[in-house]
Amino acid sequence: MAIRPSARAPSEDGELSEAMHRAGKLLERRARSEFELRERLIGAGLDRSIVDQVVERLIEIRLIDDHAFALQWVTERSVRKGLAPAALIAELEAKGVSRDAAEGALEEAAVDEEAQAQEVAVRLSRKVAGRPAAIQAARLRDMLARRGFSPEAAMAGVRAVLPPDGWD
Repeated sequence: MAIRPSARAPSEDGELSEAMHRAGKLLERRARSEFELRERLIGAGLDRSIVDQVVERLIEIRLIDDHAFALQWVTERSVRKGLAPAALIAELEAKGVSRDAAEGALEEAAVDEEAQAQEVAVRLSRKVAGRPAAIQAARLRDMLARRGFSPEAAMAGVRAVLPPDGWD
C-alpha cells in the first residue's frame, strides 16, 4: 500500500473536494460575495475549517472578489431593477459586502441618482398614464421612493416625465 503524499486525512480530502464542488456549482449560477458563499457552504453542513480553506483558495484564484461582485451587482441591478444607490448599498451590505466596497462600486460604475430616477420614471410612467396629473405625480414619486431614490431624485424623475402644469 502506497503512502499518500498529502498530510491530510482521506476523509478531509473528500470533504474538501465536496466543498470545492459545491462552491463551483454555486458560482456557476451567479457571482457571489465571500460572505454569501461561506454562509451557503456552512448552511449545507460543511465543516467551517473546510469552508475556510475552499474560500481562501477561491479568493487566491480570483473566483471570489467582493469588489468585482459589487461592481457587477451595481451595474446589473441599477439598470434592470432601476434601484437607487441607497437600495443597492443596502443589498450589497446584506450580501456581506462592506459599505466602503459598495460605495466604491457605485462610484466606479458612475451611477447618477437623478439621471437614473429620470430613466426609471420614463419606464414607470406607463403605469400611471390616463390619471389626473397630480395623481400621476404622486404615484410616480412614491414608486421611485420605494426603489430607494431620495426625495430630490424622485421629484427630478417626475419632472422629467410630467409637465409641471397641475401638479407642481
